[in-house]
Amino acid sequence: MSGFAARGAGVSEIGRVRETNQDRILLRDRLVRGAALYAVADGLGGHAAGGVASTLAVETLVREVPSLLERGLTPAEALALAVRRANADINAAAVSPDRSGMATTCTAALIAGHTAVLAHVGDSRAYLLRGAEIRQLTVDHSVVAEMVRHGTLSPAAAGGHAQRHILTRALGTASDMQIDVLAIPLHPRDTLLLASDGVHSAVTPEEMADIVRATRDAGEACRMLAGLANARGGTDNASVVLVRVRPKWLDRVGRVFTAAALAAFIAAGVGAYRVEHAYFLGVSGDRVAVMRGVPGRILGVPLFTVVRVTGVAVGQIVPAYRLQLLQGIPARDPVDAQALLQDLLHRP
Repeated sequence: MSGFAARGAGVSEIGRVRETNQDRILLRDRLVRGAALYAVADGLGGHAAGGVASTLAVETLVREVPSLLERGLTPAEALALAVRRANADINAAAVSPDRSGMATTCTAALIAGHTAVLAHVGDSRAYLLRGAEIRQLTVDHSVVAEMVRHGTLSPAAAGGHAQRHILTRALGTASDMQIDVLAIPLHPRDTLLLASDGVHSAVTPEEMADIVRATRDAGEACRMLAGLANARGGTDNASVVLVRVRPKWLDRVGRVFTAAALAAFIAAGVGAYRVEHAYFLGVSGDRVAVMRGVPGRILGVPLFTVVRVTGVAVGQIVPAYRLQLLQGIPARDPVDAQALLQDLLHRP
């Protein structure tokens, strides 16, 4: 399949309250026939049963979608059928007494050609970042979301409602599950963001967009988003997948030029000296950290190391300066970095 090349990254963290992580993520940049597949599944159920359900969901997707595409099904047909089979697998596994009632959300994206096909059940979400805009693509299948859609509850009151975690749809709750399937035409440099409710309930869409735009490395952006959710209480598992797309020809050219740039960088030696002798304030997880080197990565390799993670949470810094932290605030040495941090803490 011609079209766009996709590059994904993701992270799934337990948070600060849950005893287990029942979220699962799926990352497949190269699936079959030029397609790429990504998903976030948030398991529901006592003990470890929710983790079983979410694991079954992603395992079924990665097993079924390639074979269905090879059989000639369209991307939309293949993804929808794979999610239905995941639902059947979860229902079949739930006959065990210790797994009774287990279920999972599932938000999956299959990128093929110039289109992203989404299949969605539950309250995990998919967002599209295009230029200066971030747009929610999926609709939450929850009691509170239904109340908002029917006008019996205001959006402002939804976040604190006692029934906000009660779902109206989830894989494993019915034999004939209704699945939302939608196709999104892609533009060059679009970004897809998939998130469990542990992330999107704590981080606003605007904050997500700011972090993604300010952080060139997709993996680092995912860690920032999960870290911010943890900094705001970490009351649930936090999972996020970030997928950046661009034309395949540009992806191939980019790899060649990036490799050449890396060779020149190393040969010059100047960059290496700078990395060794420069410092900056940055972010590690949900904490402010003193870093040595320069903010950035080449071919996925960081140009910095963590000297010390401070006890200061990112949430303690005034919002106006958090983006500067994500981009790195230069310092002369570790002592200067600590002084800069104290100054940030006292800024209005």
